Amino acid sequence: MGSWTAQHRGRLVAAAWLLLAAVLVSLVVMTDGTTFAAVTYQVLTIGAAVAAWVGVRRRSAGRAGRWFAATVTLNAVGDVVWQVQSWVVGSAPDVSLGDPAYLASYVALGVALTLHARDDDASDRVRFHSLLDGAAVLVVALLVVWQSSVQSTLADDALPLATKIAWAAYPVLDAVALGLVVRGVVLRSQLTRSALLLGLGTAAWLGSDMAWLLLASAETVSGWLDAGWLVGAVLLAAVPWASRPDPAVRHREPSDAVVGRVRMTLAFLPLLVPGAFEFRAWLSGADIDPVPGLLATCSLTVLMVVRAQRLLSDSARARAEVDSQARRYEALAVNSSDAVVVVDVAGRLTADSTTLTDLLGRPASAGCSLPDLLGGLGIDPADVRAVLDRACSVPGEPVELELRGGHPRGGVVWLGGRAVDLLTDPDVGGIVVGVYDITGRKEAEQELAHQAFYDGLTGLANRSLFLDHTEQALRRAGRNGTAPIVLCLDLDGFKDVNDSLGHLAGDELLRTVAGRLLGVVRAADTVSRLGGDEFAVLVDDTRGGLPAAASLAERLLQVIGEPVDLGGHRVTVGASIGIVAAEPEATPLSLFRDADIAMYRAKAAGRATWVVFDPEMRAAALERIELERELGGALAAGQLRLVYQPVVDLQTERVVGFEALLRWQHPTLGAIGPDRFVPVAEDSGHIVPIGRWVLAEATRTAARWQRAHPGSPPLSMAVNVSARQLAGGTLVHQVAEALTGSGIAPSSLVLEVTETALVTDPDAVAERLAELRALGTRLALDDFGTGYSSLSYLRQFDVDVLKIDRSFVSLLDEAGADAAIVHGLVQLGRTLGLEVVAEGVETGTQRDLLRAERCDLAQGWLFAKPLEAAEAELLLLSQATPATGPRPLAQS
Repeated sequence: MGSWTAQHRGRLVAAAWLLLAAVLVSLVVMTDGTTFAAVTYQVLTIGAAVAAWVGVRRRSAGRAGRWFAATVTLNAVGDVVWQVQSWVVGSAPDVSLGDPAYLASYVALGVALTLHARDDDASDRVRFHSLLDGAAVLVVALLVVWQSSVQSTLADDALPLATKIAWAAYPVLDAVALGLVVRGVVLRSQLTRSALLLGLGTAAWLGSDMAWLLLASAETVSGWLDAGWLVGAVLLAAVPWASRPDPAVRHREPSDAVVGRVRMTLAFLPLLVPGAFEFRAWLSGADIDPVPGLLATCSLTVLMVVRAQRLLSDSARARAEVDSQARRYEALAVNSSDAVVVVDVAGRLTADSTTLTDLLGRPASAGCSLPDLLGGLGIDPADVRAVLDRACSVPGEPVELELRGGHPRGGVVWLGGRAVDLLTDPDVGGIVVGVYDITGRKEAEQELAHQAFYDGLTGLANRSLFLDHTEQALRRAGRNGTAPIVLCLDLDGFKDVNDSLGHLAGDELLRTVAGRLLGVVRAADTVSRLGGDEFAVLVDDTRGGLPAAASLAERLLQVIGEPVDLGGHRVTVGASIGIVAAEPEATPLSLFRDADIAMYRAKAAGRATWVVFDPEMRAAALERIELERELGGALAAGQLRLVYQPVVDLQTERVVGFEALLRWQHPTLGAIGPDRFVPVAEDSGHIVPIGRWVLAEATRTAARWQRAHPGSPPLSMAVNVSARQLAGGTLVHQVAEALTGSGIAPSSLVLEVTETALVTDPDAVAERLAELRALGTRLALDDFGTGYSSLSYLRQFDVDVLKIDRSFVSLLDEAGADAAIVHGLVQLGRTLGLEVVAEGVETGTQRDLLRAERCDLAQGWLFAKPLEAAEAELLLLSQATPATGPRPLAQS
């Protein structure tokens, strides 16, 4: 809007200036011979110079605009000098001191026209043609001014030589200017506003200059002559305002690229001018000198012959280009995979088509029906006619087509292309149809679509397709009221197969399981591999409800549990299955989430079983998510702390060490037990930074207590190590860092490992434990007897301490047969040379029996509950006081 307003304002200013100039010119004509006319003339000519320079500045007219402004300025200087000399002398001089300025203005005009007509984008051919046309106009104009005025002026012996030369120079220079204007118009191949202003302004000067020479008494019409000169100055002053190039037409193809009737006619018209002058002289009976006309005729003939030759050369070149393009397009059509034909409204070919013949393998001759020809590929002719009808409904616009058929040799064939209605085009006169074989592309698209929605290993639906089918089942459930059921399965023991037999055997197992699942479910159900060894089944439109789903789960467990032969190895795996029935507000993601929760509950319940989802499971899962989120910042917020449970010598009941236990006090959730947050820390990976902090804090505390309470051996500190820490590569470095930072002897640090942590990767764990032993630390096997194969691990892993689980210690209060288990465990440890620690000692009977079994150490609430660091310090101080006999160390 702003640019339009500025442009509109500029046009209004230009219009106002031209209107004012027209009024002033009219006043000059009407008041000719008066002082008012002379002053008005000077005001107008000077105002034209000022307006030209303003236009140069406002419109950024460039070098050409500045030379136009210089032209009008020099003309104004000449007018002022001439008028002043006239007033001083008292009469108008024939040649004044202003004539050098007038003549200089023509030189400036020539430079301006040359710069204005410059076009760097024009070809040499166009430049040459513009030069020929400009020269022709110049010859004609020179002949006109010579015959009309210049010859008589130069022949007038009554005039001084300087006067004759000055008077004759003006029309000659006007003719040169007209020739330059025509050259510029031809070069730019367009009649712009600036070109029109230049032509009219130069013509106005030429008319006044010739009238001054031709009229016997020019003073009688001097007002009109002044008007011509003023109009020329005003129009030339307007050129800088209109000389800004138009980017839209800057690079337009020249209009003489091909020979036209008008162009050829205009090229030869100048030859009539010399004859016209001869005929006029003959009619008037004047004796005219034939030499100028003969010279002009010869010059024009030469120019026109050259111009005609150039035009014929251009025509031949254009025809050659057309023929070359035709041959090129014909070669491209023949060697292209596209078959291009032109058909009439009825769909009949208007000419033979070799490309369509090659594509179809049968003749495609003129008059044949395109729908019938394509019908030979199994394409429905009605589909072809529909494409032609669509093309006819939008003439000139391409209509895309995609047609499916069957190849005669078998298989599906696809044709693609477009059709364009060019019935009204005289060069075509039909519907252009281009078709090509896109069978390969369509097959690739179908393959990509299959890869996008199906598992590449098993061929089952992938997660995306499963969720899509679930979404559709939920929509149908809203109409028929039968809620879909989702079963989520995870294979038990798959990792062992992968690790022992390799990934190829694991892939074969997955394919076998996928086939068995498909053999159990109905055709309407969807079986999906979600990733890894996790599968899902969507039971759609079932009226049996959860009982039917439970029956399906039993059958799935049965077929999955059947042995599988993998390269000569007979393996058996199980599955944990979670079942969920859709609720009214269920979504595909919520169904999958709930089934996954139930599946993990089944895995925790002992595997090879199924569990139906209960909303309480979701609450537990949400609680787990909340704990995981809060646990991420618990360490930095100082919410974690360590408590220490004493380890006592059963014979003396003196404290010989402590076990560091982790506690979490949340500001809003309160005290959170280790049984709740430690598994979350294990699964989320938060246990790694927490474990590093525990190592550093526990060893610093042990170092402080050892310094305050020296003994032989020094107090020990036991720290639990998780499976995630053992699996990582930083545990050895963290232990070494903690030992160095605290300064305690490595033998004072006992690292406790559970049997469940050992089964993750026994070989890697054995290597990691060996590295820890190399540091000098002691290793303890925690919760001994509750794992998978305790005796084999005792042989495989080199440990120092055996900790008997509290579940076995509690048997000491019962029958003697149960107590024999503890006896066997203690004797096993002693036989292997291990230090034996009994956990969970809570009664005196348990203590006495363990002492009788010669168990080395014990810990439990009988001796002390887990203590804060300050309480443990007080315990150590009280122990320094001599005691009369064994007694519990602390009660709570």
